Amino acid sequence: MSVPRSRTRSLFLPALGGVVAVAACLAAPPALAAPAITVAASTTAVAEPIRHSADDARLSLTPIGTYESGVFDESAAEIVAYHGERLYVVNAQAGAVDVLDVSDPTTPVKLYTLTGDGVANSVAIRADGLGVVALENPVKTDPGSLLFFDADSDAAAPLGSVSVGALPDMVTLSEDGSVAVVANEGEPNDDFTIDPEGSIGVVSLPSTVAAPQQSDVRIADFHEFEAAGSKTLHEDVRVFGPTPHGDDLPVSRNLEPEYIAIDGGTAYAALQEANAVAVVDLATATVTDIHPLGFADHGQDGHGIDPSDRGSGFDIRTVPGLRGIPMPDGMQAYRAGDTTHLVTANEGDAREWGDYVEGTRAKSIAQNGRGPVCADSPLAGLLGDADLGRLNVTTENGFDETQGCYTELYAFGTRSFSIWTTSGEQVFDSGEDFERITNAAAPEYFNSNHSESNVEGRSDDKGPEPEGITIGQVGDRTYAFIGFERVGGIAVYDITDPVDSTFVTYVNNRDFTATGSAAGDLGPEGLTFIPSDVSPTGVPLLAVGNEVSGTTTLFEIEDLDAPATTTIDILTVNDFHGRLELAGGSDRIAGAAVLAGAVDTLRAENPNTIFASAGDAIGASTFTSFSQQDNPTIDALIASSLDVGAVGNHEFDAGWSDLEDRVIPRYGDSRYALGANVYAAGTTTPVLDEYWITEKDGVSVAFIGTVTPDTANMVDPAGIADIEFGDQLEAANRVATQLSDGDSANGEADVIVLLAHDGNATTSCDDLAASTSDFGALARGASPSIDAIVSAHTHQVYSCSFAVDGWAEGVERPVIQAGKYGSDLGRLTLEVDPADGRVLAADGAIVPLHDGTAPLFPENAEVAAIVAAAVAEAETVGARPIGTISADILRGGTPSGSDRGVESSLGNLVADQQLWATSNESFGGTPAQIALMNPGGVRADLIYGTDGVVTYRDVAETQPFGNTLVTMDLTGAQLKSVLEEQWQPDGSSRPKLHLGVSEGFSYVYEPDAARGEHIVSMSFEGAAIESDDVFRVAVNSFLAGGGDNFSTLASGANRADTGQIDLVAAVSYFQEFEGVDPAPLGRAVVAGTDWADVALEAATLSPGDTLKATVTGLTEGQQITATLYSQPIVAEVPAADATGSTSFEIAIPADIELGAHRLVIDSVGLEPIEVAVTVVAAEGPGGGPGAGSGTPGSAPTPGDLASTGVSIGAALAVVVALLAGGLLLLQRRRRSAATDV
Repeated sequence: MSVPRSRTRSLFLPALGGVVAVAACLAAPPALAAPAITVAASTTAVAEPIRHSADDARLSLTPIGTYESGVFDESAAEIVAYHGERLYVVNAQAGAVDVLDVSDPTTPVKLYTLTGDGVANSVAIRADGLGVVALENPVKTDPGSLLFFDADSDAAAPLGSVSVGALPDMVTLSEDGSVAVVANEGEPNDDFTIDPEGSIGVVSLPSTVAAPQQSDVRIADFHEFEAAGSKTLHEDVRVFGPTPHGDDLPVSRNLEPEYIAIDGGTAYAALQEANAVAVVDLATATVTDIHPLGFADHGQDGHGIDPSDRGSGFDIRTVPGLRGIPMPDGMQAYRAGDTTHLVTANEGDAREWGDYVEGTRAKSIAQNGRGPVCADSPLAGLLGDADLGRLNVTTENGFDETQGCYTELYAFGTRSFSIWTTSGEQVFDSGEDFERITNAAAPEYFNSNHSESNVEGRSDDKGPEPEGITIGQVGDRTYAFIGFERVGGIAVYDITDPVDSTFVTYVNNRDFTATGSAAGDLGPEGLTFIPSDVSPTGVPLLAVGNEVSGTTTLFEIEDLDAPATTTIDILTVNDFHGRLELAGGSDRIAGAAVLAGAVDTLRAENPNTIFASAGDAIGASTFTSFSQQDNPTIDALIASSLDVGAVGNHEFDAGWSDLEDRVIPRYGDSRYALGANVYAAGTTTPVLDEYWITEKDGVSVAFIGTVTPDTANMVDPAGIADIEFGDQLEAANRVATQLSDGDSANGEADVIVLLAHDGNATTSCDDLAASTSDFGALARGASPSIDAIVSAHTHQVYSCSFAVDGWAEGVERPVIQAGKYGSDLGRLTLEVDPADGRVLAADGAIVPLHDGTAPLFPENAEVAAIVAAAVAEAETVGARPIGTISADILRGGTPSGSDRGVESSLGNLVADQQLWATSNESFGGTPAQIALMNPGGVRADLIYGTDGVVTYRDVAETQPFGNTLVTMDLTGAQLKSVLEEQWQPDGSSRPKLHLGVSEGFSYVYEPDAARGEHIVSMSFEGAAIESDDVFRVAVNSFLAGGGDNFSTLASGANRADTGQIDLVAAVSYFQEFEGVDPAPLGRAVVAGTDWADVALEAATLSPGDTLKATVTGLTEGQQITATLYSQPIVAEVPAADATGSTSFEIAIPADIELGAHRLVIDSVGLEPIEVAVTVVAAEGPGGGPGAGSGTPGSAPTPGDLASTGVSIGAALAVVVALLAGGLLLLQRRRRSAATDV
């Protein structure tokens, strides 16, 4: 086992048609039309960035994380610099630099803001952390400054500043860090009465992280290029426009340095409006040359242009007589061989100061320029709007003084990027590529603006407008990354050979169908390449500041030419719980045959695939499986080519002997029940295999299994008396050390994967990163020898990753969980160097198997046959009707069953059933007075369907564990302790488990109180419960043993196991009572929630009945409203009388929907009171337990933990015998329908 050196975190899948889907932080898998992978832990600007690539692209560019400033169209993200896993982003809106933590580039986080005296324009950072910010003076024509700071500080740490020229627009550092070079643009003021000199500042820097002195500043000016100077200015260098200072240095004031590139001891300054590059000798701080960049010929093939925003869409054409002025903004220098080249983004820019306006529409040049287009010019007939009429051109070039007209027109920018020699000779230009690329990627928006989405809103003015550019090396290739300011997106070119530069790919992280801040990245300005050796992920990244959207986005760069590795895929399933059959629905249950089909499909794509289970494959199963002791599930998983598995808590439902003597032999190998932390009682001797090793293409892969120690609290203690559960972290690390110690005698592996039957309580990776739970400690503290962690138990979907001590900086270990019931597969993709077994990359992802409507993979025929046989066997017993219900009876949460921390009708009903079973006339023991039911023991809802008939299968699936009913004596104080224990211990996967309670018992609680102080009061049959009162309480055997951390129940007095199985009790109850109603909510009441008391004559009614209510506790004359939902029915309610009471009635419509409804009582300025009302089908006399009123309790708690209990086992035989012979353990006693008044 060796520590990974670098890991690619590729979060996206290739797609057809030039579009790629981007995954987001994933709470649950989306509905998909075809098999795909979704992942977590990534926040990007839009859901579906646009992508277009060359057929032979050697590089891919993928957005993986975005920081949103929240400020739109105010230049809140411009220039970007990188240092020490931080981004330094110029926020012009705030006039400052925002510092972002990008140690996890999928979720950049703002740390602090650095401010100075002025407006920040640019930032650069030396390798040792000396940072510099270019600050524009509040009066922009006055000298600006450079502010130096310590970039390694945890807070803003300015070191000092020096004064430089007017409007320092861009600052950069020499490669050796000895000088800072700043472009002092020197723009005029708005009314063009002051025009400062443009210049280049050269600042010598100290060798330490400290600010230089003012004496270290030298200014390279343009004085020698004035008329009286020693240097001649080339005629093609554009010096034009008003001269507000007359003959006082007109050239120096006209030239405006925009951008700096440095190579060795020479700096190159882009003079944008002048369309030239100045050469600066850094040793002497002098401008030695100014090279004009010439003009593009748009009449030449390959250099066409779409010149009109009023045409018929994309229309690239050559136009003789039309030229483009490169006028670059961004510029970089690089070496190809021994030759330095300059690379420019040819944006174009026009001067417009005071009354002077350089640009005009071509059709208006006669009015706004110096004369008309010459009649013999090839442009003369092209001045209509559909041709060149609306194109913005300069009035300063193309005019023939002799003829008094324009022979040529010159557009701003060339809509291209160029590569030049350092003397200004062009060796490459991308020509018309950019408009063709954006049209191929997004034909409906190819020349759109960043302020609106349309086809060609920018065709008349600089097109895509390339502005920012950066250069980086990936593998042995050199690439240019060019940002398009207007349409957006990044184009990548391979410029390894400057003369033969080629397009590679284009990605636009923008949603053209959205507007404003919802549209994603708009206006890319500054680009920074982050090499792999300093990248937080170990692979190169690109950081982009977007000035319009105010977003900063990181792109992952993947080298598609990277050396071949052995790719090992590990497919994972967890908490399958015997979900053999295809069910779809909100849980997206695909069934065992589709699960097997998915494994077949993915294994066919990569033969080096391993299929692993992280526990709870059996137990808490649906009827088809548990009615046959989960044998069909075991058979189906083996037929699905399951390779290895860990035990979960449910593997122990029927006890250790069942696992050892039946389950493992049924699998046929002990590798399917790994458990490194399961020991013989009182020892550290493992009773299960700790690990299993397999080999794929010469790479050895080990799996370690662990299970939550809470298993001891989740199953019948009698069944596990001979074993105990130890600490997972200790066991996992112990075995991992053994497998990586170099001793082949005790097992060695190149790759180690931990299968941990424990997990995070939510889908949030941030929650897991901060979790103080045992699993949080495991996920972050597992041995560095463990390459990936597959989690389970909490039924969540996540794909996270965390830094590991001893690994390369920024490299992270994946931690995944694939939900529950086989709705998804987890997928770990490991890239391993076959030569030495090193893991070079490890990615986690989630593969949905069902989209809620249909499966996403084909069925495996062999497994489908196993399932079909199991279904046929189960239907024989399961189809027998045993009673009826009057409406749906549901578990807690939305969807039902998703929240075990709230009161549920079905939980209360099960408590009613168990109370009846332990107190009816035929019960031979001391009758119970109160019954309690754990929410995790209720596994399915009871659905009314078309006729309300309930089958044995329906009832069995609600309680699949086969616990017996136990009665005991509890004092009032102990009963209160039990209720307090609903709030689980710190570190538990779920913070609260809300007990179902039987009719006649109720309590008031404060959900936000301190531990041990939640319960305000308790009552039994209307009387307050005192601490020394004694009650006979019934619970299932799981709870009686202290399961689910209800430890007080383990100390109840006069305990008696009734021998009644919970399922038998439920079946008997349904056979005893015709038309069982949903048990009312409101037995648990939040303290202080109601400002009045609402009494219903009956809370369970039928269509045609009349709801009668009395409200008391009001003030005289108080007016209330009363509305019955789901279909709103508003009652006429008189004002409260002198006693503070009022009454009203509501007729229940004949066509009202059956089921749960709400009566809402409201009064101005007060919180509404909700009372549960149930509408059931009209039937004959008789009925279930009474209905009541109240308000549900606590707020929802995330998660969907597996519940607990022993296997149905022998209980099934008992029930089958009862049904077959028509016998009942309990004599029938019919109750009349009860009501709450």
